[in-house]
Amino acid sequence: MAGGQPSENYFRAVSAPDRPDKKHIPAWDPLLDILGSSLLTRSVAKLNGIGVSSPITLRDRAGTSHFLPLKTAKTAFLLQWENAVAEAVNSGVEHLFLLRVGVYSDLDYAELLDSHIQSGAVMTQAYAPDGSLDLAVIDSSLLNNSDGAYRKRLSALIPQQVRFDFHGYVNRLTGVRDFFQLMQDGLYGRCALHPMGNEVQEGIWEADGAEIDSTAVISAPLFIGAGSKIGALCTLAGGCAIERNCKIDYATLIQESCVLQDSYVGVALDVRRAVVSGQKMFALNRNTEIRISDRRLLASNAKPNWLGGLSSWMSREVQQAD
Repeated sequence: MAGGQPSENYFRAVSAPDRPDKKHIPAWDPLLDILGSSLLTRSVAKLNGIGVSSPITLRDRAGTSHFLPLKTAKTAFLLQWENAVAEAVNSGVEHLFLLRVGVYSDLDYAELLDSHIQSGAVMTQAYAPDGSLDLAVIDSSLLNNSDGAYRKRLSALIPQQVRFDFHGYVNRLTGVRDFFQLMQDGLYGRCALHPMGNEVQEGIWEADGAEIDSTAVISAPLFIGAGSKIGALCTLAGGCAIERNCKIDYATLIQESCVLQDSYVGVALDVRRAVVSGQKMFALNRNTEIRISDRRLLASNAKPNWLGGLSSWMSREVQQAD
């Protein structure tokens, strides 16, 4: 969830991102970098931009698809969620943001807040043409006498909500293809997801500590993350993202692909239209996950928790195709 001490004590936010667990098929990991920054970090930055100084973030292992916890959520998580809302309400803020980090949109949080205030609604929920964006603003005064049963009280307010209709860019991130499409849309400027780095040439962004050998051939659009190294005689072309702490070894071609953080790609390989994560590669054209046991070809520079979840997600993509 999200909350914190906002400027002028005006409002807070509560955010509930879902994170992959090895026992469950994830929708997506909001902690995974995309063009240099995770969806969670980007969401917090947007909240900071409207005065929420330090949102409270909770991890919902149940993978809820709504800004309120499910009735079947585990007692421990519900207690955390209720306590986070209580903290915000008891601080005297006027407006409460509730959001789930799992969908990307270009929605302007300031416009949503202004619409909520202008309408005088008890609750305003953001919608795209295909459904809810899992984001709502609530008049906090209506929760003052809830006796700690905030979820029940908020559920009762839903029939009184006002819709905020958003017709801009939305990506629901339901699979590997959606993630790849979001990366490409960000690189090509089709949405507001900007690469987090310095634009060293038109359409080429490098984050701090990125190293590119002088013999490598690179073309825009391209993002190279912090601490990543591009070896001699490599070619990066056609809209690529190399996330942080990656190594692309000698004479390898990466074309129209995404290499996720902490990944190694070996010598003289040809990677086209694929998403690479450690020893796993998802071939977009064939809708197939490939696992490479030879660590000289593909490997992990680290073992972050999200790798297991990504594997499950890729497997679901293959099963759905079958």
